[in-house]
Amino acid sequence: MNIQTATMADAAALVGMALTFRNHLERTTPTQAQFEQSITVLLNSPDARFLIAASDDGPIGYVLLRFRYSMWVGGAEATIEDLFVDPTHRKNGVGRALIQAALQAATDQGCLSVCLDTNEFNVASNAIYTQLGFNAVSKRWNGRQIFYRKPLTPTAVAS
Repeated sequence: MNIQTATMADAAALVGMALTFRNHLERTTPTQAQFEQSITVLLNSPDARFLIAASDDGPIGYVLLRFRYSMWVGGAEATIEDLFVDPTHRKNGVGRALIQAALQAATDQGCLSVCLDTNEFNVASNAIYTQLGFNAVSKRWNGRQIFYRKPLTPTAVAS
């Protein structure tokens, strides 16, 4: 298995894997066209990096890192926005290798921390994250950190 930073040449493979991930989540959106647009934007962004894992048969997984300055860590922080491993290649260390590569990429980028969110019932990913030193328990409040999201409806910009 080889892990490297994705380029525009990997866009179609990333779209295909994102569609497989979306279908696994039993969602119908984003559409293929939306994934194509988003992945193109992200591949061209200095604040995002896809790492792609490939076997002799081709791409088998990816991780998407996002970079930003955080006032809570007093410096750069990376967020693991997405991790996907093709179902036929799971339980072979691909996810772990992608996360380890993401941690190294964040370190190389000068990040002081890496954060992520995952479903508490996703046993496999929680095991990987815990084994690699991630912690979901807030020392101050003694409870799990939970990520919330509220979708917003875009409004038209007044001209």
